[in-house]
Amino acid sequence: MKTFIIVSALLAIVSASVTRSPITRFKDLLPESRIVGGDLASPGQFPYQIALKISFPQGESFCGGSIIDAQWILTAAHCVYGSFKTEVIAGSLNMDSLDASAQTRNGIQIINHPGFHPVMLKNDIALIQLDSPLELNHYVWPIGIAGRSEINNTYDRQIVVASGYGKTSDYSDSPNDLRYVDMYVENLEACKKYYSAGVVTEGNVCVNTEYGTKTACQGDSGGPLVLHSSGRLIGCTSFGSQNGCQSGAPGVFTRVAYFYDWIQYNTGLVLN
Repeated sequence: MKTFIIVSALLAIVSASVTRSPITRFKDLLPESRIVGGDLASPGQFPYQIALKISFPQGESFCGGSIIDAQWILTAAHCVYGSFKTEVIAGSLNMDSLDASAQTRNGIQIINHPGFHPVMLKNDIALIQLDSPLELNHYVWPIGIAGRSEINNTYDRQIVVASGYGKTSDYSDSPNDLRYVDMYVENLEACKKYYSAGVVTEGNVCVNTEYGTKTACQGDSGGPLVLHSSGRLIGCTSFGSQNGCQSGAPGVFTRVAYFYDWIQYNTGLVLN
């Protein structure tokens, strides 16, 4: 699959007191890297996970996303910003050789958050409406999302799971298998110390990468972060350190609850 890097101005601001990494979108620099330190998923384990093929004037790219309804996908705005075509693949553990349970759909509408900032990656969230509903079954099923009551929930130290397809390190080849990794949520104030001022906000959730041994990576963009205790979607893979997925810096996700009203308004869904 042809890949490319979208050219954008990434932050490179350095604090006088604490050296902070600039940000990189998880699909930039090394396109199509994915879960680091993860395990192979089993059939039906993550029925809400989708693979997203995106077409741009410059070429094609790859991201992840979550099924929140038979006809709606939640992903990161930076994945689809400037694109003209999206293809969703659901229900398959492998992208090279699709499982018999796989379903494909095309996006007919992309809704980027109106406040999305392509450099700062603020409000990094988007919705994709499919051309026809997915057939829901054991392998393809929506996930419930965190509601507005969780806007102020820090989730500190709680266990979460991220999933995605592809590479298992910054420089490995891409196996294109669905993998997952369990991590824990990092305190937001501690997370901010790794990034330039104003980059990490209340609209984000951070995860501890255990010195870079467990993390999402480039190409996992838009994919799900799910809270173990509730089974609900609390995050959408957004960005990490420009020094690499294995740098040890926390991974940063879009906080789903922060955008609950926006999601509900634009989809017309009764989500909880």
